[in-house]
Amino acid sequence: MTQNVNTVAKAMKDYYSCDEQKIRHFVSVYTLAKTIGELEKLPSETQEYLEIAALVCDIDESEQVEQTKARELLKLQGIDYEVVERVCYIVEHFFDYDHITGLDHQILLEAHMIVDFKEKGLSRAVIIEQSNSRFMTNYGKAFLKKAFGV
Repeated sequence: MTQNVNTVAKAMKDYYSCDEQKIRHFVSVYTLAKTIGELEKLPSETQEYLEIAALVCDIDESEQVEQTKARELLKLQGIDYEVVERVCYIVEHFFDYDHITGLDHQILLEAHMIVDFKEKGLSRAVIIEQSNSRFMTNYGKAFLKKAFGV
């Protein structure tokens, strides 16, 4: 598992090359998603899906392109078919809030939202409004509370 995650992390660093902001963003999302997943005690297979999806979820601007570029990048790294399919499904349906398909998907959404809230400097009221019905995990809620007092 760790080898796949490390391989994808290096590929993403190479993909973004010298774009410090994008590298910082995917590392932040990855770190928070990994931590929440571990604290929520995800099974190792689900944790791997989560971590890889966290690394590639923002690979480009449009969802259709994301899925294609994520699939291409993962295949080039020799990632197993099952992992590629699950990760690409999560990336493709990343912002489909009404159809969360597992804890890997839910945790990624929560971690990404927390990072975005911080990066965009959103007000407490906006954070409360946007997160109210979207945070489901105990540790996602805990990180949200600690980071923003909501």
